[in-house]
Amino acid sequence: EEGPMADEAEALGYQVRVFAAGRLRQLHRYIQTVVALATWLRRERVQMTLSWMAKAHLYAAPATRLAGSPAVWYQHGIPEAGWLDRWATRLPARAVFCCSLAAQEAQQRLSPPRPTRVIYPAVDLERFDPERLPTPAEARVKLDLPTHGPLIGILARLQWWKGLHVFLEAAARVLRVYSEAQFVILGDPHFSEPNYPTELVEQARQAGYSEQVHFAGYQREIPLWMQALDIVVNASVGPEPFGMTIIEAMALNKSVVATRQGGPLEIINHGKDGLLVQPDDAGALASAILHLIEHADSRRVIGKAARQRAQQFGTDRLATELARHLAEAVQ
Repeated sequence: EEGPMADEAEALGYQVRVFAAGRLRQLHRYIQTVVALATWLRRERVQMTLSWMAKAHLYAAPATRLAGSPAVWYQHGIPEAGWLDRWATRLPARAVFCCSLAAQEAQQRLSPPRPTRVIYPAVDLERFDPERLPTPAEARVKLDLPTHGPLIGILARLQWWKGLHVFLEAAARVLRVYSEAQFVILGDPHFSEPNYPTELVEQARQAGYSEQVHFAGYQREIPLWMQALDIVVNASVGPEPFGMTIIEAMALNKSVVATRQGGPLEIINHGKDGLLVQPDDAGALASAILHLIEHADSRRVIGKAARQRAQQFGTDRLATELARHLAEAVQ
């Protein structure tokens, strides 16, 4: 659909064509879109199509077959045995690019087997450069956040598997020891779980610390919000495919606590540039947060190492790897 992504691509000099595809269950619209896409691919003499997700490959694979050109697609998630990943895998593809080793291992369990390559996502390191942003104290003032006490935040869609309820339970444990701590939740509700945000607010209210938990909702200025935080948490109870917010926070010198599964295992060197805890364990999460609160020197050392680690996930590296693997797929 039309929107900021199309506008940004055009501003970068790309030719953009938007196809009104409708929904997958609208068979006539699906066929129309595939035919229109194939016609466009032939006219533009496209040599390779990269679908950025499994759903896009459902359209691109038959279109590229009609156009006589190859296709690859990018697996951004931990594929399951659901219909979407299974059907996408069955369609022709020279390769499946995976966002992590965890995603690759899950993808390789699907049938039929397809060649896979791991290409880690990238972060705009200039956008998440602490030298280009206000100081953390200034960021708190700009965002009308508490200026005293440690500020711990989590950035995630408001879905159960993201573990925000675990984050709130850990917050309650931290506040019993360190009553000056403040907590921030940034994220938008998800259509699939409309009641979850209300449950989170009620969880904080019943625990008696509503005033120390700030539900910030959806925000665009993520670097500024992250800059205001002392500690950033990833509390996912299910495997994280990669963990973009982890890299973004690390790029800003932040100490990160994440769950020991999926993508975070491939990003964080425990004890060196971040901390890893068992998923769905509020006690372990609270202990890690308290350790970072009580050991400011350790927090600074971890933050410095985290920024160095984040440099390995820049856009230049993504461009180089993507170009190499696309060239291999074309050949």
